[in-house]
Amino acid sequence: MACTGAPAILHDPPWSKSTLDHVYHRGPHTSAATQFATFLLEDMYDYVQMGYWLVLPYTSVRHFPALRLAPAGVVPQRDRRPRPIMDYSFYHTNQACLPIAPQAAMQFGSALQRILQRLVYCNPAFGPPLMAKIDLADGFYRIPLSPDAALALAVIVPSDIPSLPALIAIPLTLPMGWAHSPPYFCAYTETIADLVNNTAPITHRHPLLAHTQHTPLPHKAHFHPTAITLGATTLPRLAHTDVYMDDFMVIAQSPGHLPLLNSLLHTIDTVLQEPPDTNRRSIVSASKIAKGDATFSTTKRLLGWDIDTATMTITLPEHRKQGIQQQLQNIITRKRVSRRLYQKLLGTLRSSAPSLYGANNLFSSLQFALTETRHDRIRITPLTRAILQDWITLLDTAAQHAVPIHTVVPHTPQVIGTTDASKEGMGGCWVDITTTPPQNMLWRAQFPPAIQNSLVSTLNPLGTISNSDLELAAIVLGSALISQHSNIPHANICLGSDNTPAVTWTNKGSTTSIGPAAYLLHQLAQHRRRRPYSLSTTFVPGSTNTIADCCSRLFHLHDAAFLAHMNAAFPVQPSWTLAHPPHDLISSTTSALSRKLCRLDYMPPDAARPTQRGISGMSSASHSTVTHTCKPSMTPYPYYKSSPTAIARAPWLPAALLSALERWRAPYVPLGRRWPHWAARTHAFNPLVNSTYAWPGNSHHIKRQTHHQPESNRYHSPSSHTLPTLPTSPIPRKDTPSQTCLSSASSCY
Repeated sequence: MACTGAPAILHDPPWSKSTLDHVYHRGPHTSAATQFATFLLEDMYDYVQMGYWLVLPYTSVRHFPALRLAPAGVVPQRDRRPRPIMDYSFYHTNQACLPIAPQAAMQFGSALQRILQRLVYCNPAFGPPLMAKIDLADGFYRIPLSPDAALALAVIVPSDIPSLPALIAIPLTLPMGWAHSPPYFCAYTETIADLVNNTAPITHRHPLLAHTQHTPLPHKAHFHPTAITLGATTLPRLAHTDVYMDDFMVIAQSPGHLPLLNSLLHTIDTVLQEPPDTNRRSIVSASKIAKGDATFSTTKRLLGWDIDTATMTITLPEHRKQGIQQQLQNIITRKRVSRRLYQKLLGTLRSSAPSLYGANNLFSSLQFALTETRHDRIRITPLTRAILQDWITLLDTAAQHAVPIHTVVPHTPQVIGTTDASKEGMGGCWVDITTTPPQNMLWRAQFPPAIQNSLVSTLNPLGTISNSDLELAAIVLGSALISQHSNIPHANICLGSDNTPAVTWTNKGSTTSIGPAAYLLHQLAQHRRRRPYSLSTTFVPGSTNTIADCCSRLFHLHDAAFLAHMNAAFPVQPSWTLAHPPHDLISSTTSALSRKLCRLDYMPPDAARPTQRGISGMSSASHSTVTHTCKPSMTPYPYYKSSPTAIARAPWLPAALLSALERWRAPYVPLGRRWPHWAARTHAFNPLVNSTYAWPGNSHHIKRQTHHQPESNRYHSPSSHTLPTLPTSPIPRKDTPSQTCLSSASSCY
């Protein structure tokens, strides 16, 4: 692509002259023609001077068969200059382009999770990791287009003289608004990050390196006493580079941070080579360097989150919190709002949930409002208004309770058990694997007659409570009881249940209705805020959940007889101990089953403050998968097989629960970047493929020469432990562009 430019192959025939004339006379978007016309012309003039665009009269390009036109527009931005954008969907240019761009190169969706996992799994002996950011100037405009693609992506811009007709702007580089610009651009930026992470450090000093460090670092940074890390002391120093589109993030432990940044700067210059004697700005954004983004520090705003590696916490930036509060205040006082405004609020709340305790369990009622009506107006019911008020409570206390990073990444659970429920009551068992000897606990609680009489059955078809609701109640009460008995800060609890809906509701954090399950999840958020803990559930067959079944049914036995029966039927060492749920837990669970909403409390001041460093906590997004990196021989991370009670638990825990914990029997490896397997093998460049359109006249060449990028990468499986062997390719090594670029960067780039 660096030699020939990114192609744009279209599946429909070229436009006729009459079509071009009609589109041209319609002109650009209103925002470009009137609202931001002066800004767009000044911006386009600068881009022409830098060689990104070419502006010509329409009569000069009308005769080209590959020419297509699209309207130009301008999008305003918060606290930044407006952004010119080209509407390539208006005349279906985006839809007509064949999907040959490397879609798998766009790995930015998991960039935050990769960063957080590596931060919390660092070696604590080397001190807190240091963070820095490098931003590219002009972004997409650094990637060249092929000549035919440039004509196919031409746009209409207003003339600088009002009396003259509009002009045609032809992009020489990737334009904003083209659907294939992101994957082509990511192919470059992801390659830069991959080369930095997988090649030897560059020793000669980059000229920009001295300008990046505005403030000197302390001689030796130390973790805060409350910080919790999960990495072993046998791990090497952390040194990792990641990228989100054009934002490069460097995380490293001293003294390897500066060499890593130096390698990144050199690699950017190597891959994104600029022509000599150019008027373009520096590839690395000088304004972001002047703001201190590239200065290493233990506190940095990465991807819209404030991260502190000294305390190992993540918080919501103040401007984002104020923006959410403004949206909530704008909606909570209304009776009805537009569907578009309501969906925008839900999206904002979803994106902010990781940094707010219990927020993941407050979406059931909010989502139900979207399904309650199919009209464009959403009714704000008293229940919806109460949930929105709970969000205001969460935001009011967000600044005082920074979320530890280890609670939003997967790691070994400390407490495992099972739960079950019947018409009579609920119960379960758990074992704390962090204690020696282990604590083998049983619990049970009987449902009041009002709850039993409301259960749906063949004899009571009009009941209001289902069996799945009772199973969810057992999970909610059981996890809260475990957190009260556990001395682990931010306890990580894994429970098994034989009810699939209850397992799904718990892991997802929400339901699609406003039945008792929605109120129970709201109560779960309340429990997690009073005593922070993380909960994940897994399905176990009912035939193997015998102990929890006994706890939820043998209410005809008093406590002493029940314990004697359990110790005789399921002998363990040490013997079973019975835990009695407090009255307030039983009462709150009964109220939730009766669809009574309890307002969310303010979080206790010290509830979210960890007291020791060690392995504890788990992600509230417990459905995250463990993805191994392309280096399976990394130093092992902590895993649960090291616990001395692993074998002792096997006889009485359900096999399905132990199978779900198999992921922790092997050393854990943080989420990995897909390198070098995000790019499929393709033939070397062929001029026949570099055509702009694919109509019947050249369909023979398209079918024979064009190789479409598959939607999913067949060389990489996120859940696999080892990468499969690549199939033998009939193409010689020298004809593979990706290998050629790696072996001869100077000639390729």
